[in-house]
Parts: sequence; C-alpha cells; structure tokens
Amino acid sequence: MITKFRYDISFLRAFSVISVLLYHFKFSYFKGGFIGVDIFFVISGYLMSKIILSGFEQHNFNLLNFYKRRVLRIFPALLVMILFFSIIVFFLLPTQFLVYLKSAFSSSLFFSNIYYYLNSGYFDQSSQYNFLLHTWSLAVEWQFYLIYPLLLLILRKLYLTNRCLFKKFYYLLILFSLISMLYHNSNSNSFSFYIFYTRAWEMMLGGAAFLNENKLKKISEKYKILITILSFIVIIYFTCINDFNGIWPNLITIIPVLCISVIISINYDFSIYKSKMVNHIGDLSYSIYLYHWPFYVLSLFFALDTRVRYRLLFILLSIILSILSFHFVEKRKYDKKVKYLLSGSFILFCISFVLTKLDANIYFKKIGNLINITANYKYSNEANEQYNLGKKHLLSTQKFEDYNIKYWAVKNDRLNVILLGDSHAGMFSKTINNLLEENNINCIQVTADATYPMLYSKSQFKGPISFFNYFFKIYFPLNLEKIKLVLISANYAAYSKDELIKKINFTDTYFNKYNIKVLYLGQTDIYPIDYPTYYYLKTTYGNEYKNDIKNKENLIEINNFLKHYLGNKYIDLMNYKINKISPNYIPYMYDTNHLTYYGTEQYKHPIKNRILEVIN
Repeated sequence: MITKFRYDISFLRAFSVISVLLYHFKFSYFKGGFIGVDIFFVISGYLMSKIILSGFEQHNFNLLNFYKRRVLRIFPALLVMILFFSIIVFFLLPTQFLVYLKSAFSSSLFFSNIYYYLNSGYFDQSSQYNFLLHTWSLAVEWQFYLIYPLLLLILRKLYLTNRCLFKKFYYLLILFSLISMLYHNSNSNSFSFYIFYTRAWEMMLGGAAFLNENKLKKISEKYKILITILSFIVIIYFTCINDFNGIWPNLITIIPVLCISVIISINYDFSIYKSKMVNHIGDLSYSIYLYHWPFYVLSLFFALDTRVRYRLLFILLSIILSILSFHFVEKRKYDKKVKYLLSGSFILFCISFVLTKLDANIYFKKIGNLINITANYKYSNEANEQYNLGKKHLLSTQKFEDYNIKYWAVKNDRLNVILLGDSHAGMFSKTINNLLEENNINCIQVTADATYPMLYSKSQFKGPISFFNYFFKIYFPLNLEKIKLVLISANYAAYSKDELIKKINFTDTYFNKYNIKVLYLGQTDIYPIDYPTYYYLKTTYGNEYKNDIKNKENLIEINNFLKHYLGNKYIDLMNYKINKISPNYIPYMYDTNHLTYYGTEQYKHPIKNRILEVIN
C-alpha cells in the first residue's frame, strides 16, 4: 500500500502530459515530446511493482483486488471520452463515424495497439487523423497490468527468500524485452512501437526503480541533487529534439528511460514538486491525455491547426474537458460498480463492432456512400482487385523473395505492355488491364509501394528495392524482345524537380538503350485529407485548407514541368475533364494520394487512345 504522496511522480506526470500535449499540437520546442509516453510507462511500472511486491512482503496481495483497482482507475474516464467523441464525430464529421467506431471497439477492450499494428500500412490514412490513436499506450499498459502480476506471482517465493537472485532474473526479463524491441525494429518498427512485450522493458525499469530505491536513498543529499538535475537535463534535451530517424523506441530510448527510473528511485523532493499548479496538472494528467488528442484531430479536419490561437483554443478545450472528467468521472466512487464498468466496456465494444458492419445508408441517407467508402473501401475485395494487393503489387511489408515471378509471364501470342511504378501505377492496374484486354494486349504489372522504378531506388522499404533491382537487372533484359511498351506511373509530386529529372533520365536512358517505347501516366490530384471527408467539409462548412492551396500549386507546377520535359511521352491527366464528383460517385480513397477504381476509370479513354496510338 502506498501511503506517502509522491510529489516527484506527480511532477513527472505533469511534465510528461504537457510534453505530449505540446508535441501533438506541433509546438516547435517540443519535437521530442512523445517521450512523455515513455515517462508514463516508467511511472506505471514503478507503482505497479511497489503495489505488488509490497503486498508480497506484507502477505496481503490480492490479484483480483489489484485488477479491480486498475479497472476503477482506468475504465470510467476512457469510456466517457469514447462516448463523448462518438457524439462529436457523428454530428460534426459523419464521414469519419465508421472509421471512429473501428477504433472505438478496439479501444474499449484495450487491444487498440494490436489493432493499429495489424491495420497500419502504406494505404492507411495518416495516423494523425485517427481520433483514438492515443489509446494504443493505454492498451499496452493494460496488457502489462494483466500479465505482470501473474509473472511476479510465479516469482513470489524467490522474491521473499532470495532477493539477489530475483533481481538477476528480473533484469534478464528486462534484457529479453529490450532485445526483442531491437530485433523487431530491424523488420518492423511498427511492431516494436505497438506491441506489449517490446515496450515492457520500459515499465519494468520502473520496477527496477522500486527494487533499487533503498540503495539510492543512502547516497548523500548533494549527489541526489546532482544526479536528479543531470537526469532532468537529459530528459529535457530528449524532449526538445527530434533526431531519431522516425524510429522509436530504439537503443537511444534507454537513456531517457533510465533517467526517469533514477529520478523516481532517488525521490528527492525539490520545492517545485510541491507547487499546487504542478500537482493539479499531475492529477489531471490522465484526463488531459485522453482528451487532448481527439481535439487535436478535430482541429486537423477543420483546418484549424495552422494558427497558434486555434491551437491554444483546442488546448483550452482539452483542459476544460479534463477538469470536468477529473471531478465528475475520475473522482467518483465506483467500488461497487466494477461489474457495470466491465459490462459497459463490453457493450460499447459490441455496439461499435456491429455498427461498423452496417450500411451507413441506413442512418445517413444523403451521405451514406461517403461514409461507407471512407471506412470500408481499402478493406474491400474491390480494392484488392484494383491493385492486386499482395499478389501482383508488392506491399511495403512484403519481401521480394516471397513474390511470385509468374505474375510477370509474357504471352507469345499477344503484344505485351508493362505497367511499371509505385502504388500510383498499382492503382491503375485494373483499369489498364481491362482496356488492354479489350484490345487483346497482355498487361504485365510490375508495381510496388512507395518506390520509384529504377535500380537501387531510394526507399525505406527493402522489398520494393529488391523487386525493382531484379526487374531491371535480370527480368527485362531476358524478355525485352517480347515487350512492346512500358507504361510508367509514380507519385511525381513526392520528389523535387532535380530528383525527378534524375529518376526520369534513368528510365528513359534504360529503355531507350533497348529501343523500347515508354509512356508516363500523369500526376493526379492530391487532397489534404481523404476525399469523401474533404468533399463533405467543403460542401457543408466551406472549409479551406491552407495546405490544399499549396498542394494544388505544387501539382500544377509539377504537371506543367513534366509536360514540358517529357513532351508527347507524358499523358496529362490533371487537365482532363472528369465527371462531376458527387456523394454517389467518389473517386478518391485510401490516403490522399490514391484513387479508387472508379477514379481511375475516369481516365480510361485518354490513356487508351494514347497507348493504342503509340503501339500502332
């Protein structure tokens, strides 16, 4: 039982939640503010270890009571937050309602970290538009709460009879978790980021803080002050920089996590720790964490994130809701309502899950199609058929060694045309296949995620790099006599003009060497958010996106540059008049760069005419 109020922990909670909040709201001096989550992990590990191990020593630890206290602490505020924003999204942003519910059902039963890992990928809308993304950390902690006491119960006798051996075994478990994080980072940082056992070492270092606090308390006061100050300097440094190459956690993460563990172990009471303002923020930290992120996402959708005054307004709203949550939800007594909380969580899961399976036209007759496409297109058979996902199109998560080269088979009785490029070529796969089939031409699809088609292409994905290396080094030289045309498409707008020139020069030089004709599918429109939501906000609220104007200017500039640079080898799609877009005919989905099959079909005729003109 914890009897003494820990001002240092309250201060760390306040520091961590402010860091996370200012990081999420894009304040420039908090580029590493995401380590606030790591601070929370260490604090949780310390408190849980102290509760459990102290219970062992006093012979009064009760597993069910431990779980009950965790439910009472975490469930009420979380469930209220999920319900609150489900209402907000339903009325203000209905195109995101089913997407929101897909996050809600995983968050309500604390497996959102697994859900986000399994459903995160190249074609997902940017994670910053997910209202409940932040619940991944709560899921990780809850899984820790479930498994950790069971593990310690197994070691209970060892802890009571041989503390030294217990510590050695405990440190081995920390090392196992740490090594597993480093191992999985080499294949998938997403796995290391989201999954419980690759983050457990951070919480267990909180446990190590408890195991060693008696030793550290014995050092002199001046060393306590010095070590604590130095540790805070390190943590502040990590909070203010962003130099981790997009990979977190990694080996460097050990440094701030150890510093937090040391600060907790030393437990030196600085006067600032006892500030009423600091302690109040520490008390509000859980609710602030719950409410700040959905409000930030709301500001993104309504294009209110670019001005400081609006960011401050949403921060203020977050704090107001946090205060209400703390006083009217968190502080209420639920001792006799655990069953209701668990039942409520399960009911919320069931309702959310069932609603995601229903046709949105049932309750949104005018915009049901917008909602359905936003939530479901990327998971549909139609999307798989459009791209040949995981088959002819190599995903970022796939290894080239697992790709079946039979998909590149040429046909001797027909003309063969290669569709070559990244996912922007892949999205035209079904349309190109259909129009070529109509003319008795075989389409060979050679497309892969986020990688320009060239030798040794620069990409963060190893599979697609090997994929294109094999194509240019081995496949094409062996089959070039049977190839009539190569049709190239890529997300040209993702590169500078200098980069584009180098990439296009490579493909032009390579295929000219073999006297093979080449056409480039033009750049298509890009929107700041998924198109159905963009369309709804534009027509309902008249939203204007600052980034949208910049994107369009950039797209026009890139398109004009390519038209001039490539001449008649470039098929201009941006200036081709397409059908009027309506709620029943939405061409844009996946992320803001990709078209649905209905979108690519709009460009079928200019593409077809140009291909037949070149071939004939």
